[in-house]
Amino acid sequence: MCIVSDVSLRKLLFPKEEHEKAKKLFERRDWKSIGGRILINPFELKNLGAFSYDLCVGNEAFALKANRRISIDEGKEVTVEPSGIFLILTQEYVGLPREFAGSVMPRFCLVREGVFQSMTKIDPTWFGKIAVAITNHSKQAFQLKQGQPFSTLVIHRLDRPCSKVLKPSDTPQLGKESIQYFLKQK
Repeated sequence: MCIVSDVSLRKLLFPKEEHEKAKKLFERRDWKSIGGRILINPFELKNLGAFSYDLCVGNEAFALKANRRISIDEGKEVTVEPSGIFLILTQEYVGLPREFAGSVMPRFCLVREGVFQSMTKIDPTWFGKIAVAITNHSKQAFQLKQGQPFSTLVIHRLDRPCSKVLKPSDTPQLGKESIQYFLKQK
């Protein structure tokens, strides 16, 4: 397994004009048509690092302690109070074929402010938005603005395509673009 560089990732990405088509290919699990390509929608070149891609705050969050969904309008922000724990939905819709896995890691600029996030693995054959758990361990409230980079996606190339494929019947979050699908179901 190796980490995918910025040069390789740019070559592997579906072009912008094919993003909607790519979503449908992932939904159909059409690995032949996907052809080992990766989907990040929207993709912003400024968020691409040497071996990572910075994911941005999407339009929804969920405050775990208050048990409430929060809508984040464009240009608006969500306030994470001290000791607050939130699930933040990414702006990006990510699709990984059978040849790749991912890791979502904290950004140091938030860690030094006392805001920590859980590391999350992204399985091969995942498609959809990603919910990232963050906790404010500082004594100050912290704001996250919609569209702000807040976590980092690192993509790993597997030594060969995986044989296990995620199924919507086993993974209800697969392909979803709303925070509600990432919440604990009662």
